[in-house]
Amino acid sequence: MFKTLLTICFIGFLSTISAQEIVKSKSSLGTISGNIIDGKTGKPLAFAGVSLQRPNDTAAFINRVADKNGGFDFQKLNPDYYKLSVTTVGYSTLAMDSIRVHKDKLDIFFADLRLNEATTSMNEVIIYAEKPMIESKEGKLIFNVSESPLSSGSSASEMLRNLPLMNVDGDGTLLMQGKTPLILMDEKPVNLSGQQLSDLLESLPANVIEKVEIMSNPPPEYATYPGGVINIITKKGRIGIYERIGISSGTRGDKGISGNFNYRTSKLNLTTSLGVGSGIDKGNSYSHRQNIYTDSVNYFYTNTEFYNRYIYPNMRVQADYDFNKNTNASLVYQGNLNYFDRHSEILSKNLDDDFILYKANTRTNEYNGDGNSHSFSGSYQWKGKNPVEKLQLWSGLSLSKNNNGRDFYQQFLQSNFLPTGLDSTQVQLTDNYVRSFYFSSKYNMPLNDTGTIFISTGASYTINAHHNILSTSYLDKIDNNYITDEMLSNNFYFDQSIITLRTALVLILPKKMRIVTGVQGEQTLSDFKFVKGNSADANNAYLRLLPSVTLFKEFNKQFNTTLVYRETIRRPGIIELNPNIDYSDPYNIRFGNPLLTPALTSNFDLNVSYVKSKFNLNANLGYSQIKNVFSSIRTLIDSGKTQTTYQNISDQEEFSGSMWAGITVTRKFRVNVSGGYIYYKFSEREKLLYKYVNGATEYATINYSYSPTKLTTIEANNRYGSYVNPQGKSNSNINIGLSVMHKFLNKKLIASLSAYDLFGSQTYRGYSEGTHFKIDSYSQSNTQNFRLSISYQISKSILKSKLDDKQKKEALDKLSHK
Repeated sequence: MFKTLLTICFIGFLSTISAQEIVKSKSSLGTISGNIIDGKTGKPLAFAGVSLQRPNDTAAFINRVADKNGGFDFQKLNPDYYKLSVTTVGYSTLAMDSIRVHKDKLDIFFADLRLNEATTSMNEVIIYAEKPMIESKEGKLIFNVSESPLSSGSSASEMLRNLPLMNVDGDGTLLMQGKTPLILMDEKPVNLSGQQLSDLLESLPANVIEKVEIMSNPPPEYATYPGGVINIITKKGRIGIYERIGISSGTRGDKGISGNFNYRTSKLNLTTSLGVGSGIDKGNSYSHRQNIYTDSVNYFYTNTEFYNRYIYPNMRVQADYDFNKNTNASLVYQGNLNYFDRHSEILSKNLDDDFILYKANTRTNEYNGDGNSHSFSGSYQWKGKNPVEKLQLWSGLSLSKNNNGRDFYQQFLQSNFLPTGLDSTQVQLTDNYVRSFYFSSKYNMPLNDTGTIFISTGASYTINAHHNILSTSYLDKIDNNYITDEMLSNNFYFDQSIITLRTALVLILPKKMRIVTGVQGEQTLSDFKFVKGNSADANNAYLRLLPSVTLFKEFNKQFNTTLVYRETIRRPGIIELNPNIDYSDPYNIRFGNPLLTPALTSNFDLNVSYVKSKFNLNANLGYSQIKNVFSSIRTLIDSGKTQTTYQNISDQEEFSGSMWAGITVTRKFRVNVSGGYIYYKFSEREKLLYKYVNGATEYATINYSYSPTKLTTIEANNRYGSYVNPQGKSNSNINIGLSVMHKFLNKKLIASLSAYDLFGSQTYRGYSEGTHFKIDSYSQSNTQNFRLSISYQISKSILKSKLDDKQKKEALDKLSHK
């Protein structure tokens, strides 16, 4: 009944918006605004004269005077073409022609209009042209977020999911062409991963992003990274103050509140975001395992119900300072907290080969804990007179701590589900501390005056230090005391440091061709030291040289191809290396392997891009040969249990293909279709020993966007994924999302109503097979949700000047006599 009522409200919301638009469509007036700065120093030009006219009405001028910060604003403009002129004493006049205000783009903003001194340049005339939604430049697919109707009211995370070549796997991880991408922000690595990166993208509003560059084939400094690269370029914004607050609430228990503050002068840009979110996850799952022995077969069935609650406050502060037009620096603080409480109830049943129950048990798991992370980073950039000469330095420090307690209570049952009188109580307490530091540099050195030949060099140093303390104890029923279990307890330190040196030669040839050849040397040192535990100390060191070659050819502005060969490295992380035994499921135990070595991959990729105003296509074919692959291996051991750990296996091959097509049906209606296929081929040895099976990952996404007016956007998404691992496969149902966004009060108030999985919750079905076992599994979580989000802009972006009437008159008189 409640869901039916919500559906009716959802339809009513659409109807209300449609009715409002019939009334509001009569007032489609636009604005042209911007900032005026000195072309040499970057300082604002206060009180400059700005005039606006229609080309077909040369006698009618609208005159304005820029404020003390160089800002100007023309409002209530009828749809038409306009010419903008900027003049001030001692500077050449700047004229911009063919500025079009129309119903699909009523608001036009020029971030920095630069005026040059009159003694150094002649008057400038610029023909204004709107940016296309998607364009292809130098092998990059560029999505101009500022041109998208979806840039307001959504987060960076939501925006990225709808970009070309992107998809999301069953764990909610953002993937690019089936692999995890490296995220950059303003050309600088964010140096975050996992939950920290997720919090950053969720808290960052999409309307502060100017554009996103999608690089299937990364530049030389990231050529050894296994996945592609996404570069998020933020807006500088208007000079002044910008404040926005937002709240959201969903029917499945998710709530959130956030605030954003931005202050900008000609040199300083300060951005702050603060928020807290909470949520509830609940669902159920089952696993049916067949245990195969030499002379018999039996079955082990489990049914699980879970309920999780979490709270995650977060804060981000960023300060950017431009010393001059060639030099700038940036400082960033990112803080995240998390609190969680998880509960699960598990019923396990043992059946013989005739499916007759002969014993059972119940298990209650209680998890609770908290964590915090604080990262500090800084960057410096200098640009030379040569167009390609550039020096970049960046460094960062991250500190995090996580504490969690896990209580396990297990009761053993007879075949009739009556208690046997035996039970077990166990407690695991874990403290995890992580310290990370990195420093990177990049320098492009031109070898000629035109910048068509240059060397790109760089170096980096990264160290991650982990300290993990696990204390396991069980309840002694006789004395009613907890006794430490030394076999399941440990205390260890893990350090991993990486040093890289790289160089690349870039040749920009005639006929729009480019060749990049490079090599990167990497030295990795890892060290495990155990204060307590059942594993011996371990260390590993390896040096690798990773070459790369890129051939790029642009046939015209619409069509280009890229052919790439590169060697990449995949290092095992703390998850794969951590020897802690995960006892959350005593019948399926997990632990890492500290002796793993990295996997090296030789990649061959061919990319084709075709971009036009209403049709865009990007296709990629790839082949990868992976040496010394490390992967999870699940085996059946004594007493009907399985164990999962990681081992280096032999070579592996991957064949991949992906495609994205964007179709603009009308200015109001757009469709994006993307899909991909990755086929994994394993060696005969692994197929024989571990029952590995060749298989394919497949994914597809369809996105529809409809904007009936400039104030309303309707979006729908359909997503499907089928993901494989060496011993099995997992398939999801089709996920459906529908959202409506509307702007009120002169665009200050934004309301969004979203519905997820209207026809049922998200489900996954899986199958896996290993040595002496087969498993069928199923899981379902409460993804069905109706969520209302509201955000309000408190202040305007531009700080208005405080000129009195006399000062305004004097400035306008000067302008009229030009």
